[in-house]
Amino acid sequence: MRRRFGASLLLFAALSIVLVATALSKPSTVRLVLARSTLRAGQEASVTIVNDDSLPILRDICLILQRSVDGRWETVTRTHGVSVACQRSGIPQGAHSSEAVGLPLYDDLVPGAYRATLLYKPMTLGVDVELNAPDDDVAQASFTVLAFRTGAKAHLSEARIRKIAERAATESGDPSPALIQHGEGTRFAANLVASGDLVFGWAWSYLIAVRGHFVLNQARGPSGTPVPSGAPTRRGSVMTLVVNASTGQVTDSGVSDRYPHLAKLGPVVTDLR
Repeated sequence: MRRRFGASLLLFAALSIVLVATALSKPSTVRLVLARSTLRAGQEASVTIVNDDSLPILRDICLILQRSVDGRWETVTRTHGVSVACQRSGIPQGAHSSEAVGLPLYDDLVPGAYRATLLYKPMTLGVDVELNAPDDDVAQASFTVLAFRTGAKAHLSEARIRKIAERAATESGDPSPALIQHGEGTRFAANLVASGDLVFGWAWSYLIAVRGHFVLNQARGPSGTPVPSGAPTRRGSVMTLVVNASTGQVTDSGVSDRYPHLAKLGPVVTDLR
């Protein structure tokens, strides 16, 4: 009897080892797919999160960008001295589904080998799931990043810049602004100076600052995008406009009482005083 019991224990242990080994060797059913393996700094890469599992997953709201440095992976958390670390937050994704997400490749990235990392967990009915780094599942995709290419910087005439500013001022309640000035840089840098907002776009742009008395019409947002109903009307003595230097389109705007430090972008041009 003891021999049979001992043999049963050995068989159970052997089966347990096989099951554990099988589970560990099971290929991941969640993967990251990029259209290209070579990308360039200063763009937003599109990454498709593919869940081939029969279960939905709880995944991180953003991807982790990591760079290979001397045989180890370092997480990219800053660009131009500003923190871009993602605040972890889980969102569900359905079973047998694909979702595209953006991965900003900052213009100051050092060329080299990178990877995108996604933290996730399978979701089981009736079981609470939270993302906790030590036991999260991981999906990854590797790629190469080339240096940011500045190219030829587009320019608008000062007359057109002033016209854009005066039109925006008139539409916001002040047809006779007291001061119009501008500087230029990437869209990212312009927004950082204007409001501190992180806008991941690197097209060459103008930051125009206008002094006056403004009421920003919330019916339309930057680039004419609709704003949710009920958004408060903003009033202020300073209007800022970020304008694409190639198209003349206003991509971002705001009203406040804080005049931006345009010199952070370089030379400041006064269009109206």
